[in-house]
Amino acid sequence: MLIEIILVILAVLIVGSIMLQQGKGSDLGSAFGGGSSDSLFGPLGPSNFFSQITWALITVFFVLCLLLAYISKQELTLDIDEDVIEEVFEEPPVE
Repeated sequence: MLIEIILVILAVLIVGSIMLQQGKGSDLGSAFGGGSSDSLFGPLGPSNFFSQITWALITVFFVLCLLLAYISKQELTLDIDEDVIEEVFEEPPVE
């Protein structure tokens, strides 16, 4: 239950951090490969604070998703002992 709440909070934080990031470029020259396409860090530029925070949040989110899947699988596993089989006694038919 706690992991599910943390996952929802992380999802909201990931969406918020993505929305706060600056766009790739908004002028017409950047749409055709101009602008920062020849920069040292590539077309996206150097990673800033928000992109690093976003990657960290996404990493924690996926690790928690894998942990939740593992825990859910362990809870659904049935342990059946063959020694504990109930004997079914046949009752005579009711007349």
